[in-house]
Amino acid sequence: MITLGEMQISGMLTMTVLAVMLALCVPRRSKRGNSFGRARWMMAAGTGLIALQFLLQHTFGFRQMGVTQGVFLNLLFFTPASLLCSMAILYVQRQGSVTRREWLLPSVICGVSVVILIGAVLLDGVPIAEDSSALREVEYVSSVLYVLMQSFLFKYQYVAYKRLEQAVDEYYDRSRRDLFGWMGWSMKTMAVLAFFVPVVIFLQGSPLVVFSIGYFFCIAYSTISLYSYGISEDHQRVEAAESLTPSPSPKGEGSLEITQNHPYDPAITEAVECWKKSAAYREHNLTLGIVARQMGVAQRQLQEWLRQSEYGKLAELVASLRIEEAQRVLKDHPDWSIETVADHCGFNDRKYFHEVFRQHTGMTPLNFQRG
Repeated sequence: MITLGEMQISGMLTMTVLAVMLALCVPRRSKRGNSFGRARWMMAAGTGLIALQFLLQHTFGFRQMGVTQGVFLNLLFFTPASLLCSMAILYVQRQGSVTRREWLLPSVICGVSVVILIGAVLLDGVPIAEDSSALREVEYVSSVLYVLMQSFLFKYQYVAYKRLEQAVDEYYDRSRRDLFGWMGWSMKTMAVLAFFVPVVIFLQGSPLVVFSIGYFFCIAYSTISLYSYGISEDHQRVEAAESLTPSPSPKGEGSLEITQNHPYDPAITEAVECWKKSAAYREHNLTLGIVARQMGVAQRQLQEWLRQSEYGKLAELVASLRIEEAQRVLKDHPDWSIETVADHCGFNDRKYFHEVFRQHTGMTPLNFQRG
């Protein structure tokens, strides 16, 4: 199994590379604006702090001295590093619209944790190379503050993630969680790892190595994913969907409840019926904007109509029409392959076609065709 020293060296080198990648490579290739610029610097600073922590741990051998010294350095660097990395993800989720309150509360918790750790070392009078019961007690408090800080950050990220999820689900003709799924994985794993801090961080040997590797890979995954998101077209697709969703409330709580000024208009119903008869739903890669133009209505009006209808969102409307068409084609053309039927009805691939067909009919396309 990898030793603690080897893990520290690997972590230091990898985090340094990631920090340099964000600091030097992204500016020339980023397709986002200032919000991503701030996010990448926060992530670079966070990974840089982790690299520095690994360097100091390896150089001075604090973990080899004892648990107290190693835990002190972990909390002193991991707490602000986690704050910066988590806020970087939130900045990307919110396109930079992060309130002072959302910054203030976790920052104050982080600051208190750092101050009491340094204060304990300075006021205790026990050399850092020796074990200190007073420092250990402060570390228990600091580890609890770390969990509290990550809890607030997870709450902010979760609300922002659900808002993105709703916006994308309403905009595209199929689920597009692949555009921003890394955000969900990152925030969940960081939250889970945070709750292990009060216990695992005080252990030595294999449990500590396993936890450190998990934390290390979580940060590395988040950093690489944020970098990839910043230089890809995915953010443009997400922003296109999010443009129809109002910004979070000024109080910073966020809101998943979205209200529109457009009433339920019977004229939209007529436009939808005409669109159904045109069979335009068979086109691939439809979006709310494309469908609204085909119907000759405003996007927000169509969005509100869908919310009040039996479908709820564009994907459900399109899927139901495509499945009806698929059922007809499977009966009328038993010689057609499943791939041909899927393509004819507007589905991008066979697997997705099977998934949606089973959801709507309770059987596979092949069984329906045979039966």
